[in-house]
Amino acid sequence: MRVTIVGGGLQGVELCWLARKAGWETLLVDSRSAPPALRLADAFLRYDATALAADDGPTREVMDRMAETAVVIPALENGPALAALERACARRGVPFAFDARAYAVTASKLRSRELFLRCGTPIPRPAGDRPAFPLIAKPSGGSGSRGVRLLPDEAALNAYLPEGSAGWILESYCPGPSFSLEICGTPGRYRTFQTTELLMDAVFDCRAVLAPACAPSAVVARMETELVRLAEALELHGLMDLEVILGEDGIRVLEIDARFPSQTPTAVWLSSGVNLAEHLVSCFLPLTPQPGFRVPRHARYEHIAFHNGAFHFPGEHVMSGHGPLVPLRDWHGADEALVGGDPDGGDWVATLLFTGTTAEDVEARRGRCLRELGVSGTSASGGDA
Repeated sequence: MRVTIVGGGLQGVELCWLARKAGWETLLVDSRSAPPALRLADAFLRYDATALAADDGPTREVMDRMAETAVVIPALENGPALAALERACARRGVPFAFDARAYAVTASKLRSRELFLRCGTPIPRPAGDRPAFPLIAKPSGGSGSRGVRLLPDEAALNAYLPEGSAGWILESYCPGPSFSLEICGTPGRYRTFQTTELLMDAVFDCRAVLAPACAPSAVVARMETELVRLAEALELHGLMDLEVILGEDGIRVLEIDARFPSQTPTAVWLSSGVNLAEHLVSCFLPLTPQPGFRVPRHARYEHIAFHNGAFHFPGEHVMSGHGPLVPLRDWHGADEALVGGDPDGGDWVATLLFTGTTAEDVEARRGRCLRELGVSGTSASGGDA
């Protein structure tokens, strides 16, 4: 099968990588000449998807290329581009693997919070008129950790939000381990997948994913219950993920996103053999996803950077600034790696993928890889070198 993936950033990297595992050919579309996902795709078309709003000759030529594939999968969070894509695919009768209605809710943390309150979802305590510090501040727009800050006191709050909190979410800081879970399907026919554990850097950007998560079964069951309830409330057609913190009082839902995520789907595939790209597409085409492994493996997905002579373990944001990523097998002992920059003498970044029969086996393989790369023991724990 041939598919079009629109967006060559980190979500595009995820989808192109999983498409390879599914045996699909990919046409990647991006407005940039050398996006991170470029070398994972089979064909590339440089084009700004927002221009699809104009039904002109160049647009028809682009749609001719995309219509030669079985489905169009967006891997971007640009509102005008998504709207133009949806309309263009509808005009040509090309399946578009995206739920615009659900995305419109989850793309806004304010609208998401309204949904949480209607559904009785356990969430962190809102700041209120007399906030108790520390607080977490989140911009309403955008997903993930962009713009998220931990504010220890009122001075930090006033410095970060000098114009007030309009358009922002202010909530209590809930320390604890972070977990993620995906759901896919259509109303009345949903399936949840493997729970993963997220390790964060200092600015709450995910730097590593562990699968399967070391989470109590009751916690996983509660996550599944809440995610199904939210999917049903949204009448979701497609895929959505949920992120939670496990605190002293149980789980607190941080966010949901009705779009294809980055990082966790690869970890899920490494551990379970379940391909979330196949499950997404099966909501729009008659496709039977592969069942996955009978016995899950342990897996670790992790980012590393070498900058100015030192090693760092940052969040995924670092992977977008070093040119197209090169997929490599058995790179310094990692099962696979996605490498950007100049590992032969300059600054570079990599996403390292490890699997093993036990968590201890994965950690041993990771340790050997980091030693071969030259990372010291103190750095390997996840802090800066």
